[in-house]
Formats: sequence, structure tokens, C-alpha cells
Amino acid sequence: MKIDSSTIPKCQIEEKKFAWGEPYIEITPIFEMSINEALSDIEFCIELYVKNNFRNQLLEFYNVLINHEEYYRIDHFKGTISDELHEVLLKRIKLFLDSPEELTPWKKYNEIQGELDYLYLFEDKFDRKILYIKAK
Repeated sequence: MKIDSSTIPKCQIEEKKFAWGEPYIEITPIFEMSINEALSDIEFCIELYVKNNFRNQLLEFYNVLINHEEYYRIDHFKGTISDELHEVLLKRIKLFLDSPEELTPWKKYNEIQGELDYLYLFEDKFDRKILYIKAK
């Protein structure tokens, strides 16, 4: 087993074998889970996505927030977003999107799973619904 630190998030690479002996490699992202759980749901999810390099989700969030479509397009979203928080979230996302793109484990290793396939891990870990946007 080894850790690949060239991706964000880092990932664990483990060589395994099927029952019939054929080798394969299992890639397991090591997600950054140190997020302030007192944040509102939308702040929490955006911070989770920033820390774990979920660029596609953040781009979707940015577009939804710019167009004020949060009540229609963000799955599991309930509540309101103040104008002040709206601007803070847009700035936080824009700062991330303007930074150099970092390689993700699912891109580097051509994994079938993508960003949204890992949401269940976050929901289990934090025992809360994770907000996300399905691509159109």
C-alpha cells in the first residue's frame, strides 16, 4: 500500500488480486474531513468541496448562486441565504476556481467514480445531508 500525495485529495493505492488471481489496483481518496460542523449546510458543503478539490461541484454552485437559482437547483437545500452570505460564498468559490487546477485521484487514475459518487461517505461521516447540484 502507498499514498499518492500528487493528487488532492491524497489517495491510498493498494494492489489486490481477484479470487482467480488477476491483479488490480484499488484507489481510495483520503478526504479532508476537518470542517467546522457549526457552519450552515451550504457553507459546510462549499468548504467540504473546496478542501477536497470538487471543482465541478463548485463550478455548478457558483453558476447557481450567480443566477439566484439555489432554491430550485441545490438538492437538499432548505432555508435562506442572506445577501451578505451569498456574496461571501461567491467570493470563496471564485477564489478556489481562479486557483491553479489540482489533479484529483479520479482523473489521474481514470476512475469511473466522480465527485458525486463520494457524497455518501460525507453523509455517513457527518450524519447530515450534503447539498449538491446535479449536472443538467
